[in-house]
Amino acid sequence: MSQRHQLIGLDKPVTSPLSSAANPLTVLRDQASLHETHRLETVAETMALVGIMTFKHALSGREKVTVRGAIFQFGRGIHRHNTVAAHCLPGHLEFNSLPLHDMPDWNEAFLKERGLKPLALSSKLRNVCARTDPVDSIVNQTDSLLEIMRDGRGLKPTLERTVYGLMEHFLRRKPDAWPAVEDMVRESVNYYRLTAGYAYKERLDDLIKERGFATSNAQRQSINYKITVVEKYLEVLQDGSFVPEPTTLTGFLCVVKEVVEGYHY
Repeated sequence: MSQRHQLIGLDKPVTSPLSSAANPLTVLRDQASLHETHRLETVAETMALVGIMTFKHALSGREKVTVRGAIFQFGRGIHRHNTVAAHCLPGHLEFNSLPLHDMPDWNEAFLKERGLKPLALSSKLRNVCARTDPVDSIVNQTDSLLEIMRDGRGLKPTLERTVYGLMEHFLRRKPDAWPAVEDMVRESVNYYRLTAGYAYKERLDDLIKERGFATSNAQRQSINYKITVVEKYLEVLQDGSFVPEPTTLTGFLCVVKEVVEGYHY
């Protein structure tokens, strides 16, 4: 936490402490619903950016992809309230072991040659990685349980495989226009949602089993809170009526317009 770069935003969202809530489970459900919504929106926007950078040849599509811990962060929690700033993205993407903002060839001239807006792209990449939601610490603890799981499962490996899959589609399908790129971005986010759902169900089973071995009321309450959060995450994840904007053609082209020089629609 102390090594993260705190980015200054225009607002500092906060949340009330869980201890003061008349119904803590309702508060946790509301926080989990908003956090999972923001997570899916941020994953979708990140995939849109990866698609744009690959289409414009800033990425070759053959890079080694890894997902690390957070580097940037908007805001922070309040210790006495037991709240934290939980990242929306499951982890920070690295290509060939380097975060994009540290890529050695990614200078202003390089990005301009590929038709990209250097400042806008750099700002956008930091923004998606730094987005957080103010939540009770139990929500952030639940995120940690979901990000890394046994046998290479969890949200971090899922995001990694999703990016690999998208870049593989580029090498195989060779899209020639933005609508074709948007198709692949939408497919990749659908894959992420499907795979993340398996992780949520597995962790939910783990927590239910763990609750059976709890030896105190405090332990059972903590586990019940985490179960509530995962259940809400899964509900949002599987809600077919929720379509993140970057997975629609209009929303995707909005991202294109933000980071691609001279694009109009």
